[in-house]
Amino acid sequence: MKITNYLLLFVFAITFFSCKTEVKTELPEAKEEVAVVVEKTIYEKLGGEEGISGAVDQIVAKHLENEVIKHYFIPLTEDPVYFEQFKQHVKDFLGAGTGGGTNYTGRDMVGSHAGLDISEAEFLAAIDDILFVLDDNKVDRASRNELLATLYSMKDAVMKQ
Repeated sequence: MKITNYLLLFVFAITFFSCKTEVKTELPEAKEEVAVVVEKTIYEKLGGEEGISGAVDQIVAKHLENEVIKHYFIPLTEDPVYFEQFKQHVKDFLGAGTGGGTNYTGRDMVGSHAGLDISEAEFLAAIDDILFVLDDNKVDRASRNELLATLYSMKDAVMKQ
């Protein structure tokens, strides 16, 4: 039994002294890397100024074909200078409203639609044209829904003015 105790003491001593006894007093410098995810604005997702311009041209073209609302847009085409000015106001409005750096200088929604007496069916027909163009341009669902919510928020300013 004496030999067993000496053997255990010997194994313990070897184990104890073979362990590293150095204590680190300095901790390695922690690297703080923060990944910042910057989500694109709808303006950027639509392709910026060029994408907005193309989308508005497509939307206005759809409005001119839409049996429910084309009577509002056909008269605008009779004066090509005014028609281009109208489309530019829509481009600026959409650019400013979707996070672009565009400066919109046109009338507010109530003033722009005053006297038109737009019905809910006509409002929805215009929205459908816009959604068709967004889908046609492969705009992601989240951006599409965000823009849709923005358009619906203007419903009272557009209808029955």
